[in-house]
Amino acid sequence: MSYEVFTHATGLVALALNVWALVGRCDAAMRRHSIIAGCLWTVNNALLGAVGGAALSAVSVSRTASSAITLERSRVARRNTFVFFAGLTLVAAGLTWHGWVSAVTLAASLMSTYAMFYMRGAALRVVMLLVSAMWMVHAWHVDSLEQMAANVLTAAAAAYGAWQVTRSPRHAA
Repeated sequence: MSYEVFTHATGLVALALNVWALVGRCDAAMRRHSIIAGCLWTVNNALLGAVGGAALSAVSVSRTASSAITLERSRVARRNTFVFFAGLTLVAAGLTWHGWVSAVTLAASLMSTYAMFYMRGAALRVVMLLVSAMWMVHAWHVDSLEQMAANVLTAAAAAYGAWQVTRSPRHAA
């Protein structure tokens, strides 16, 4: 498999996993699928030479896994883990700073960090919609059609998922 094909394949599989994660009603399943997709986005960004995107995606993967683990833990444990990942996000962004685009991806990463630790249901998915819109700037900047498509489809999936959760008689955890 050629380098270019592998790069496109990682983006397409990550996209499929993101959409699958967001259209469901179960927040726990959404986090599990997001972890796998995040690993693939990290690889995709690295293959594209987008070091900042790769670094923030790697932080995102570990943050999402940690949020899933701490979701039912004490308020203090969740807060401490959130603060750790917010700090790690700031460090990763600072070390890989690449101009104004880095500011947008930093803001998106901090928003999703907060959402993963403190939000559920429709609110979580609406924030993921906004985060997708912000990551679209990064996708455009690195000229990645897969990431552009992913952000459009992920935003649509997040909107649909939010709608699904609100019409459900019980909000899935």
